[in-house]
Amino acid sequence: MAEGARWLHELKFDGYRCLISIGSGTAHAFTRSGLDWTDKFTPVVHDAASLPANAAIIDGEVVVVDVGGKTNFQALLSAIKGEPQPFPELPIVAI
Repeated sequence: MAEGARWLHELKFDGYRCLISIGSGTAHAFTRSGLDWTDKFTPVVHDAASLPANAAIIDGEVVVVDVGGKTNFQALLSAIKGEPQPFPELPIVAI
């Protein structure tokens, strides 16, 4: 990776872009195209609903991070499909 004050970097996360809307103690997750994926991202939605906010919209990337700190898209797909995880301790997170 290039270094120095004149370089800017943005990390690439391998996941799904997601909007999470929070309001009145509940939360919902939506894809870029507007599909409601609340049921597919239950852990993220549950955690978002507990944030101390009356209302908010979180625009981020839902990912699974492996033990080495890298995003794992295949593990995310498996989690979305409800398939057994090769590493069940890996969380689904929104960044």
